[in-house]
Amino acid sequence: MARDGGIIAPLRVVVCSLASLCIFWAASIAAETLPHINDCYLCQKCHTGKPSGRRMLAQGSFRGADDASASRRLASSTDTSAAETSSVDLQRGLYALASLSAHAGGSGRSLRAQAQTEQMYVPADFKFQIMPLKNEIDMKSSKPNCTECYGCDTQIDPLQGVVTAAHGQELRAEVGASPEWLFLADLPDTQTTGKRAVVKVWCMPVDKVHGTFSWRCGNTGEGAKAVQFLLAQQKVMEECGLMDVTIKVWPGRVNAVLPGHGLHVWWDGLWMERAEGLSLNQISYKRTRNFVTGSLKTVMGEQLNRTLIVRAALYDLLTSQCDRHSQNVFITESGQIKLIDNLQALQFSWVNCAMDSIFLPGSQKNMVIKWGGNVAFKIRHAQVRRSINPMVVLDYRCYVEGGRIGKNYDPKMQQCLTKLRDMTPKQIQLEYGFPYVSSAAILQQRASDMISKGFEWTLRYGKPRSFPPKSYRPQQPCCGLNVTPKGLLHCAHPWPNRVELPYGDPQSGGEWHRPYPDPGSHVGGTFLDFPQEGDY
Repeated sequence: MARDGGIIAPLRVVVCSLASLCIFWAASIAAETLPHINDCYLCQKCHTGKPSGRRMLAQGSFRGADDASASRRLASSTDTSAAETSSVDLQRGLYALASLSAHAGGSGRSLRAQAQTEQMYVPADFKFQIMPLKNEIDMKSSKPNCTECYGCDTQIDPLQGVVTAAHGQELRAEVGASPEWLFLADLPDTQTTGKRAVVKVWCMPVDKVHGTFSWRCGNTGEGAKAVQFLLAQQKVMEECGLMDVTIKVWPGRVNAVLPGHGLHVWWDGLWMERAEGLSLNQISYKRTRNFVTGSLKTVMGEQLNRTLIVRAALYDLLTSQCDRHSQNVFITESGQIKLIDNLQALQFSWVNCAMDSIFLPGSQKNMVIKWGGNVAFKIRHAQVRRSINPMVVLDYRCYVEGGRIGKNYDPKMQQCLTKLRDMTPKQIQLEYGFPYVSSAAILQQRASDMISKGFEWTLRYGKPRSFPPKSYRPQQPCCGLNVTPKGLLHCAHPWPNRVELPYGDPQSGGEWHRPYPDPGSHVGGTFLDFPQEGDY
């Protein structure tokens, strides 16, 4: 045997005898080498940026073997018909030509003067990729799966699994029934501040309820319009100085993986400042004695930020908010409030709602917290409960001089309302970026009424107005709470809380058709005290 052969043969023996160790060594080397997330189809763990102490493959250099890639490509090509159409439409800007039908629906009634179809406007600088394009999906489907990778920009956690500790409680986040996903996401400074954002993502191929997988997506146009509308509304609120009472929103790329699944989310989402504390819904309906006599009484009493209650009323009237219920208001242990979910405003989507907010006396949601939903919606034999809803103290009239705002706005608000009044709806649309001029027209009318006739007149008579069966006579405010030893809540001062319902169906806004007498007593939208419609 040659010398070289004598050396090689023993080495072969060594390699064979240590095969298991060699395999372990090779696996360790592979584990230390990280591919880029863009080179993976699924990735179970994605590091933010470039982790120290790990060897990373250059983007585009990872070639893993995956028998499933061919079937994924086939599935992708058969399941992305909606993605292909919608994404191409978005890419070409064709969704800018989408129209809004303002028909009133089955009731035959509309709060708008006439049914119309309106062309959509998209500012040149508005960019939002609501879902990946079909060629991106096809390319992604050809990649191998990865156990670990690098290159993500953030870490995300589904909001429905997040537990928040506040007010002496530990409660899971409230999430809606919409198909969009909500996540908690790290910000660039999360490591130092501990603060995270909420991000809403459309067109997730993983169903958040059933876990099924499909790239179909049919609501791309509506989602992109919603983002554009929220940004336009926010721009107005910044000028009016009302951003202290609500959260900030911004569009941006997500670039993270879905925990437990490995799906790479590389398209855009709507990022939102996370409101601290718990929702009013989470604390107002918890009636255990210790909680009511302790945390609840404190936060809705001495700790309550009364200035923000007034500013919430200003915000919701100016923007004609229609979905300001207790789940869309957060409160901290120090009594600070934040408004969230401001989309249903200025008749952008709900064209048959003029305004509806727990902060606006006389609106339906406000009367629900005073009387209870069964009474407000005229359920037969309904009675007001003995223990009142603690949210009754969220009444701006308790915290302004004489119980009226009138025309007493701060300088920034005054300047903003004056500017909006003096602009045309088209000018407002173009300056702030509203998708539809109809929303700008409502904003211009609200601002004009508020600056010329005052807050209370606008609340009652400003256009658009609620249907008469949904327009209530505001009752006297309750401005403080007392708690009995058994945990029952009562107003801290004499408060009649008289039930006074308008005629008609409180749900449809139309005529009464139920098989029992209408408990209404007057025509909605008529009032016995100042201001009257003819005032000013």
